[in-house]
Amino acid sequence: MMMEVFTDSSKPFYKFGNLMFLNKIETPCLVEFFKSRFADTGKNISDEASLLIAELADNHPYYSQQLAQLSWLRTKDVCTVEIVREAHTALVEQLSLLFVTITETLTTQQLSYLKALIAGEKAISSTEVMHRYQISSTTSISRSKAALVKNDILDNKAGEISFQDPIYAYWLKTEYFAR
Repeated sequence: MMMEVFTDSSKPFYKFGNLMFLNKIETPCLVEFFKSRFADTGKNISDEASLLIAELADNHPYYSQQLAQLSWLRTKDVCTVEIVREAHTALVEQLSLLFVTITETLTTQQLSYLKALIAGEKAISSTEVMHRYQISSTTSISRSKAALVKNDILDNKAGEISFQDPIYAYWLKTEYFAR
């Protein structure tokens, strides 16, 4: 959606500025950043809590910052693992309506493909996995993958498929597919 706003000539922000795509940030860099930023405001964060933020956000720049901020807002003196988990739960709840809306636009085959990905399946096109997740054919896998990449749900970097949004992946795993 954001790409469209800045790259579609009919949109008001067409060529508004340079597009920058941020890669995931290395865990040690994030941990040190969180510790220094908390310290700058007179608060502390434990190493475990810093690591948990990076892990829950899958080192995603935007979500790392957002989760750190939500944790910071809940912290009086020292940010703990419990505070980070509480902030993460709040973030997931805050985004759940958006995630429901996104998920409602997906086909049954796309959802089956995502379920297999979430479960960590590596050989999705194997007969056993296709049967387990009720995927109709290898063609369906290709179409689902292409549509999910096109719709910015999945990312395909050098043949490695991953979720663009780690919070959405978490929501699918713990809320949607957990039913």
